Amino acid sequence: MIPAMQGVCLLLLWPLAPAEVETSFVQVLPRPGVGRVSPGHPVRRRAVVLIHGLFLHPFSKEHAGSPLLRDWQGPRSHMARELGKDSDVYAFAYAQNVPLDEVVQGDGLLKGVRLLRGLGYRDIVLVGHSAGGVVAREFVEDHPGEGVTKVIQVCAPNGGSSWAKWPASCGAQRGFLKSLTKEERRKSVGARDGKRIPAGVGFVCVVGTGAGEGDGIVRRDCQWTEDLRKQGIPAVVLPVVHPQAMRSTRTARLIAELVGSATPRWTEKEVEQARKGVLGE
Repeated sequence: MIPAMQGVCLLLLWPLAPAEVETSFVQVLPRPGVGRVSPGHPVRRRAVVLIHGLFLHPFSKEHAGSPLLRDWQGPRSHMARELGKDSDVYAFAYAQNVPLDEVVQGDGLLKGVRLLRGLGYRDIVLVGHSAGGVVAREFVEDHPGEGVTKVIQVCAPNGGSSWAKWPASCGAQRGFLKSLTKEERRKSVGARDGKRIPAGVGFVCVVGTGAGEGDGIVRRDCQWTEDLRKQGIPAVVLPVVHPQAMRSTRTARLIAELVGSATPRWTEKEVEQARKGVLGE
């Protein structure tokens, strides 16, 4: 009986593998058909992947655990149509019933990026709104050689948000929300052991300022954080509020411009010169 009991104890103590995060990766423009990525070779050289952020489902555990696309990721949105003029557009969606870092650790986005690279795209650009911007950032930090050439963050809570301390009624999304608090973002950065954005990946922070100190959800200094400033990551100010940022025609035009232009790292002097305008200091 003792060996059997030891085996049971070992099973109980052995760490369980995390459940696979539900994700969805679809082609938006040109439209290949519902929920499918075109198997053909792309005519254009560039693919842009739109990654959404937090979407609260306080009364639906099922929705929290499902990868649901946002309206601005659809083919008729201002964002998709503007980007679709010069790029093929894709969208990535993910469940929000696990902490954000677990979304990145899953293989949903990795498989999508590898698919795009296999199709022959020369440029792969990740455009992430809110938490989606953090997903994009951590992805290139973890997978520097997978072919992503640029990341554009929009209103991303790199330093967390006080609004993430949402009431406990959010049920299945509590873990995801907690991972977006300022405290948890600090812990996550520390646990990632100083990972940096790869030198070969273009990177831009679009800082929402429609509410003065920030976009109404994320403060300016939590979007363009000190660790990004130290890496010379450029920032662009956009007077939008968080919930409507990706639905704005102005945002769509700015993102399209950033996608198609060079975004070199800033020097220390350039970062200091930009602090007042970007951070409102």
